[in-house]
Amino acid sequence: MRTRLSALLLLLMGVVLASLGVPLMTGIASDEARTMHTDRMADLSLFVSTVPFAPDAGAVEVQALERDLSRYEELYGISVTVYDAARRPRFSGHDDPTTELDPAEDAALDTALSGRLTEVWDQIQPWDDEPLVAAQPVVRDGDVVGAVVSVSPVERAANRVLQRWSILLALELVAMIGAVALADRLARWLLKPVERLDEAAHQISAGDLSARVPTGSGPPELRRLETSFNEMAVHVQGAVEAQRAFVADASHQLRNPLAALLMRLEALNLAAGMPGTSAARQTEAMERALADGKHLAGTLDRMLALATVENAGAPAVPLDAAAVVDERLAFWMVVADRRDIHLVRRGVAHARAQHDAGALAGALDAVLDNALKYSPEGGTVTVDVRPVTLFLPTPPEPPPVPLGGPGSSSVLALVTDPPNPPGPMDDGVLVTVTDDGPGVATEDLPRVSDRFWRSQDAEQEGTGLGMSIAKTLVERHDGTMEVDTGEEGGLRVTLWLPPVPGPR
Repeated sequence: MRTRLSALLLLLMGVVLASLGVPLMTGIASDEARTMHTDRMADLSLFVSTVPFAPDAGAVEVQALERDLSRYEELYGISVTVYDAARRPRFSGHDDPTTELDPAEDAALDTALSGRLTEVWDQIQPWDDEPLVAAQPVVRDGDVVGAVVSVSPVERAANRVLQRWSILLALELVAMIGAVALADRLARWLLKPVERLDEAAHQISAGDLSARVPTGSGPPELRRLETSFNEMAVHVQGAVEAQRAFVADASHQLRNPLAALLMRLEALNLAAGMPGTSAARQTEAMERALADGKHLAGTLDRMLALATVENAGAPAVPLDAAAVVDERLAFWMVVADRRDIHLVRRGVAHARAQHDAGALAGALDAVLDNALKYSPEGGTVTVDVRPVTLFLPTPPEPPPVPLGGPGSSSVLALVTDPPNPPGPMDDGVLVTVTDDGPGVATEDLPRVSDRFWRSQDAEQEGTGLGMSIAKTLVERHDGTMEVDTGEEGGLRVTLWLPPVPGPR
């Protein structure tokens, strides 16, 4: 490919050099012809003014003219002959001017005797050997009484044209050599990113998912392609590693309940076949088997949800994160009422962020489900929404107002802070969900969002996939999720959503 690209670039440069060289060579030939014609006409004008055609012309004038013509021919090799109106040669630089004219001389003489000047010659080529003929009429008292004709050899002019053409061709040759080197270097520069991409793609196709394209020289468009390729490779590697981890975790998590289910079914079969086994024992075995089956079904549902989350998604768009939070709180109010748990909404009424509303709603559902599940009866789950203000002081916080739970109104009444100032003055949005449940031990906090992880002290049923789903959904559009212990105990989950791109 580099050879073909170099040949194409070289062809283009050759066309450019040829398009410049041919007009220059033509101009040199034309310039030499015009110069020579101008010189001849100037010389002929001098002779025309001194031709003694008057009847009383003396011998001295005639001899002076013939001497000048002879001297002129001797110095420049150009023969000049003066003809009268009857086409007879009257004066010449040599003793025996011929009366036999060649076609060029005859045409020039006719032109001059008709009162006109011979035309400018087009070009003088290095290979021209035919002499050039020029003529001027001799006018006396308004009448053409004769003509002066010159016959100039073109060897000197042709040699000058050849010399100038040689210099021009030498410069063109040097430029062509430079063009060859430039074309090869330009082809290497253009194709270097492609070669790096090809090498990285080959390594990845061979199984090395850690291969990346090293950044280097090349056109900006191809360097952006390298960056996009590396980002794609990172996502592909992450997806493959997540898939492997998911399969490993799923296999591990499914193995235990499935083995337990098989053991209980076996025990149930033995108990049913043994005389004297009570119906209560059989019922207990059946209930345990059903519980294991439900747990296994729940685990499969969560795994399917997690797989859906990792493989699909909408692009991030500017949205009101507070509105999404309020919409999900309205949904979870029913659950909070049933479990006698207060829902408290704090922060601002509007908070712009760059994310996907569906992904954010899914993450909030997983976090609120976990908070409501582990909060005790009469407890409180607090949801705080506020921008990360960089340039403005933090406004005073209003007192919390219960939005759900025992004794609360079924209509949402939001707690609003002072409205946000106009313009994007924040650096993202923080959504914090705090419960007053038992919380998690400090050493286990980093594992809360791991798949299938559940606290050993957990009393509630669960698959350990909810927080993993929430983290995956938030991080899909460059958000983050952190889990720590609340100020008064319990678990505090903080979601950070990136700001809307734009001038700050």
